[in-house]
Amino acid sequence: MATIKQVAQYAGVSVATVSRALNKSGYVKKETQDKIDKAIQDLNYSPNETARTLYKRKSKMIGLLLPDISNPFFTVVARGVEDEAMEQGYHIILGNGDNNDEKELAYLNTFNVHNCSGIIASQLSSKETFDSFKSYNMPFVLLDRVYENHEFVETNHFKGGQLQAQAMIKGHAKSVLILEQNLNYKSFRERFHGAKTTLDQAHVHYISANELELSDDDLINMIIEHHIDSIICSNDVGAFKVMSILYNYNYNVPNDIQVVGYDDIPLSSTYSPSLTTIHQPAYLIGKKACQQLIKQLEGVKRDHHQILDVTLIERQSTRRG
Repeated sequence: MATIKQVAQYAGVSVATVSRALNKSGYVKKETQDKIDKAIQDLNYSPNETARTLYKRKSKMIGLLLPDISNPFFTVVARGVEDEAMEQGYHIILGNGDNNDEKELAYLNTFNVHNCSGIIASQLSSKETFDSFKSYNMPFVLLDRVYENHEFVETNHFKGGQLQAQAMIKGHAKSVLILEQNLNYKSFRERFHGAKTTLDQAHVHYISANELELSDDDLINMIIEHHIDSIICSNDVGAFKVMSILYNYNYNVPNDIQVVGYDDIPLSSTYSPSLTTIHQPAYLIGKKACQQLIKQLEGVKRDHHQILDVTLIERQSTRRG
């Protein structure tokens, strides 16, 4: 493997000049730059990225911290981040936080030790974790689960909740169960409020429950007690679980109970019955977040807050009126 000294000798310039050209850290005449570029190509020289990282205290690495990589939504988000990062000469270190403070802090420390240039993260589990995160003083962009006073990319969750409720109303819902998750997260809170507001305006009865605390028997008991004929789920994975429970208890979807999900993960269109859901552009969320972080790293003007649109995808799990 060629060294920087050999590149300098081949180009007839000093090692310092080659270093300036590689690191864009000073003026290099075009004629000299052309000689260096030719030397690099002819010698097949590859810069020692580790050494450059130690010298500059900055790498071409981006830390990506997601709450649950087993959820296909976040898998697609991660692909969007990775594709954009590699296109712009960066690489990704992926962390799966599991909504666990200790795991999140461990990954943040890993990103710091590896001198990551910046971090893309979904909202962290607690304010204490987020405060620790900020103490590293690394550039960052939040996605999907965000804090409003920091740079972020998300979708219009309030509209998403409205669309979920509208799908239920279209199917002549009389009693709706809204299954929410942690309402401390802005994304879940806004979906919940969007659905509630729309159902209130249509004078449709509804109750709510925390999806993560509900057993199979709890769900069925609520359905029986409150004559539930429609269920709004916080995401597609939860909707598949609900439909499986309904099937086991001999409920027909959508005739007896209609179900709507959120995310539009790939399985939504092939599940039986196929799932009516809210389409979030997961790949685009990841891509936009990566673009925004790299612009931040390079001091380029950017939109600090990006809110992408969502749409309702009607399939077999809801009635059409």
